[in-house]
Amino acid sequence: MRQLLKSIINQTIQPLGYQFQKIDKLRDPFLVQAHLVKTERPVIFDIGANVGDVSAIYKNLFPSCTIHAFEPFPETFDKLKQRFGGDSSLKLNQVAVSEQEGVVALNANVFSATNSILSTDPAGAQYWGQGLLETVSTLEVKTTTIDAYCAGHGVKNIDILKLDIQGAELQALRGAKSMLETGRVGLIYLEVILAPSYVGQPHFEDYLRFFREAGYVMLDLFHPTRKDLRLLQSDVIFVPARK
Repeated sequence: MRQLLKSIINQTIQPLGYQFQKIDKLRDPFLVQAHLVKTERPVIFDIGANVGDVSAIYKNLFPSCTIHAFEPFPETFDKLKQRFGGDSSLKLNQVAVSEQEGVVALNANVFSATNSILSTDPAGAQYWGQGLLETVSTLEVKTTTIDAYCAGHGVKNIDILKLDIQGAELQALRGAKSMLETGRVGLIYLEVILAPSYVGQPHFEDYLRFFREAGYVMLDLFHPTRKDLRLLQSDVIFVPARK
């Protein structure tokens, strides 16, 4: 069936100068980013770096890049440091990113990748299973904003701004008002959670409104996660509207 569909699609789009294989490649968000970023030495922010899996992908795609990685949870940051501590091209920051500088409560969950500054929504279990989002402790962590960090570290432009911070992405984006409104962020790659998972998480239309006002448009959706017929979350790329 897949080959039949592929043949039908190729017959349809070949007159337009496209091939099915090219469409397949566009389903990988990292290959899309590699296509969009033209500079040889891109500056990348990995916000919600966890143990560095995404940073490793970026290092492979852009060997000469500089990555600013942010991970507030101590145990996870230690693993990130063990992995990349000897690499001077990675700037490791044990800090959360939000809309203001200071201190915030971080909810540490059973599965550390679901840690968030937002409280777990009781409804989340029906979508993600029992225990995954269960909070086992809460700790205070330092916070910074993207604008403040850039000003303090001499970062003039961000080629890729990646965010995966479990429902708190919009808060971090609000702290990048200056960088975004002056067009100094080349693209944003973020996780958008759609199913109720965290208390106070944004709706999809909140992101669309925010980016529209900041002068960015949605490029595409990637890696959709579904349960039955419901879309639970998806990765999304936003780019400047002028592109």
